[in-house]
Amino acid sequence: MQKLKIGILGVSNHFLKRIVLPLQASRNALSYAIASRELPKAEEAALAFDIPVTSDDYEALIYAPDVDAIYIPLPNHMHADWTIKALKAGKPVLCEKPLAMNTAQAELMVETAQSTGTPLMEAFMYRFHPLWQHVHNLIRTRQIGSLTYIHTAFSYNNPDPSNIRNIEEYGGGALMDIGCYAISVPRFLSDKEPQRVLALADRHPDFNTDQHQSALMDFGSFRASFHVSTSSQPFQKVDIVGTGGAITVHIPFNTYVDTPATISIATPQGSREVSFPSADPYQLIFEAFADAVLNKTVMPLSLEDALNNMRVIDAIRKSDTEQTWAATGL
Repeated sequence: MQKLKIGILGVSNHFLKRIVLPLQASRNALSYAIASRELPKAEEAALAFDIPVTSDDYEALIYAPDVDAIYIPLPNHMHADWTIKALKAGKPVLCEKPLAMNTAQAELMVETAQSTGTPLMEAFMYRFHPLWQHVHNLIRTRQIGSLTYIHTAFSYNNPDPSNIRNIEEYGGGALMDIGCYAISVPRFLSDKEPQRVLALADRHPDFNTDQHQSALMDFGSFRASFHVSTSSQPFQKVDIVGTGGAITVHIPFNTYVDTPATISIATPQGSREVSFPSADPYQLIFEAFADAVLNKTVMPLSLEDALNNMRVIDAIRKSDTEQTWAATGL
């Protein structure tokens, strides 16, 4: 089978911890090249994980003729520049979430993808896990009636001042790092957009990042809320409540890849636990991205979806600043 030869920009901890092994296991994508501005880091990763090509120059890797596509796990503030460069070089891009630092940057990225005719996709991997596909199907077939509310909790504790997630100008903070998931979930499950948001953030006394971020999103027919934190006990859960039942997704985002995932469902008929075979959503998203590129089909996650998630992020920032409801424009 033909494999898409992927070039990776940066030797991030995220890539080494969550991406490199599932990408190796992919049926149709190959970790072909990796670049770091510190060449020894790229060479070490290449040796450890059998990556054929290394470089200390991101742009050189992008323009390498034998690299088919680019994966960008760089810090948030670098997404727009390097995505646009790769798209202009004619290389399809899978870019980590959130797509950009703000809507204006995201719009420029999307415009570049459209004007060059080069595929671009945001890497919201959780949506490819069979668990989430099943939950989406339960919602759209009204297995728990009409949605009334969805609540997402997502937190971890990161006190390291040198970590990019604690550096505001790099796009650090709870909203950008994990709040983007909590915004994506109700949009994905309902196939709707929130009209307005109400937000409240608490900033870290040293980093000035939003260490605690809460928000209420008004979807008209139902509400969604979340609390995310970079200064709390590691925890994650999504509760989905309808007029005829409820679903709890346990460990919704960093789903274990070596053990079955589980959701709880309660309806008037009874309660049950549903388990799903172990799966790696990162492997699944790389395979879906590679399928679309190799077969010249539509990307499985749309650019409009990525833009709208960014628009909600900006509205939440505005609401927190002005301490009132903010319209999303969606």
